[in-house]
Amino acid sequence: MCKALFVLILAAILLSGCFSPVGPDAPAGGSPTAVETPPVPIKPSVSAAPPESVIRPESIDKVKRLYTLSGHTKRVTDVAFSPDGAYLASSGYDRKIRVWDTHSWQEVHTFDINKSDLNVIAFSPDGQRLASAETIWDVESGQAVLQLTYTGEVGHVAFSPDGSMLALAGFPAQITLLDSASGQLIRTFEPEAGVLGYFSVVFSPDGKTLAAGSAQYGTVTLWDVESGKITAMLKHGDQSDVHDIAFSPDGRLLAGGGTGSAVRIWDVSSGEEFQRLWLNNGIYGLTFSPDGKILALASCSRVAQLWDIETGSTLRNLPHADELMAVAFSPDGSLLATGGYDNTVVVWGIPR
Repeated sequence: MCKALFVLILAAILLSGCFSPVGPDAPAGGSPTAVETPPVPIKPSVSAAPPESVIRPESIDKVKRLYTLSGHTKRVTDVAFSPDGAYLASSGYDRKIRVWDTHSWQEVHTFDINKSDLNVIAFSPDGQRLASAETIWDVESGQAVLQLTYTGEVGHVAFSPDGSMLALAGFPAQITLLDSASGQLIRTFEPEAGVLGYFSVVFSPDGKTLAAGSAQYGTVTLWDVESGKITAMLKHGDQSDVHDIAFSPDGRLLAGGGTGSAVRIWDVSSGEEFQRLWLNNGIYGLTFSPDGKILALASCSRVAQLWDIETGSTLRNLPHADELMAVAFSPDGSLLATGGYDNTVVVWGIPR
C-alpha cells in the first residue's frame, strides 16, 4: 500500500491508499517524444476519428503508446482534453499547467499556479476556457480572465454542462458554486455529518445533480443543484478516500474509487450497486469512454486499467513507469491520455 496523495488541511489524519516517491525529473522542454508509432495529426472534432480508430472493448488489443509528452518536472496531477479535441491540458506538482496542441503535440501555453497539491483542471463545455482551483484562462489567448477565491484547499473543480457555473470542492468539507463568468457566489452545499473534505466533484450530464467523493468517510454524496439539498448518499463500503468520481455519458451510472480495494459503479436512479471492480491497489483517477462502454482507471499499480462496464472484466492494462494520477479520453474516443509520478503524459490510441 502507498501513502497519501497530498498534504492538505487535516492531512495528518487523511491517509491515502497510494504512495510512491516522486519519479525522476522529466527531460526539459515541451516537445513530445513519439513512441512505437510516428506522430499522426488528428482533427479537433468529436467526429474526427474513423470507426476503426475508436477505442472499444473489441479493439482494445490494438491500443498502442503513441506519444510521450515531456515538460513537467514533477508528477502530473491531472489531464483533460478540450471538448473539441483540439487541446490536451496537463497540470503538475511543479505548479505548471501545460496546454498541448493535438495536431502537432507541441506545447502552446504554460500557466503558472501558486499551489502544488492536486492542481486539478477542467475545460468549459465550449472549450474556450480552462479552469484551475485559482484561475480561469482563455484557451486561445492564454490570458487569465478570472481569479477565483476559495477558503481552504481545493480538491477538484468542475464546470456545469452549460458552462455557466463552476463547482469547487475541497478541505475543510465544503462545496462552493460560482458563476463562471463573474466569479460571484451562487450557493454553498452543506456536507453530510462527519465528512472532513472532498477530493472530487462532478455535475451530472443534465446539470441537475452535483456529486462529490469524500475523504476518509467512504461516501459519494449527491445534491440537487437548484435547491442545494442532499438527494442521496452512496456508500463506498469502507472508510476510504474517494479520490475520483465520474458519471457515464448518459448519466445512468456513477463510478467512484480511491484508496479502497474496489471501484464501485452505481445505478443513479436506484442508488443500487451496478458493478464492483476488484483491484489490487487504489486509484487516483477514473473516466468513462465517450460511448460509456469502458471505464479507465489511473492506478497505483503503475498501469492504466481498462474495464468493460457491462461485464466488470479487465480489458487491458497499459503500463507506466510509475504510479498514475490522471486519465482522460479524447471526445471522439480515439485517444487516452494518462499521467502520473514519472512526470510525463502518455497518449495512447490505435495507430492509423
